[in-house]
Amino acid sequence: MSDAVRETLDRYYAALKAGDREALRGVVSDDTEVHYPAPEGLLPWAGDWTGFEGFEAFIAAVGDHLVIDTVEPLAVHVAGDTVITVLRGEWTVKATARKVRTETVNMFTLRDGRIVRYQVYSDTAALAVGLGRLAA
Repeated sequence: MSDAVRETLDRYYAALKAGDREALRGVVSDDTEVHYPAPEGLLPWAGDWTGFEGFEAFIAAVGDHLVIDTVEPLAVHVAGDTVITVLRGEWTVKATARKVRTETVNMFTLRDGRIVRYQVYSDTAALAVGLGRLAA
């Protein structure tokens, strides 16, 4: 992975963890797109979000429902302007206090050191069970 790609991801994850809006604005493009696929109505943060305001609304929707307990990077793959990260994490669902453990794939498209597209592929069923929307 190039130093520029690593720096972009490091800045992104540090800003996200700190909740630093200005730092996020510096690494997430104003016209960014977020894509989080899931069956309709299953996860409150699923769907497509556009622009920096959409990105912030997506992050807020996740934060309204989940607490990030741990995230462990398992792999990073870079192909041109696309970066794929594989993560293992544990989240606590705020409404139910249930713990959810799952692996998640984040796919970033970068342009000029900024994120222009962010796609998340996760175990939507495990998250829905944690939210109490599916039976275990």
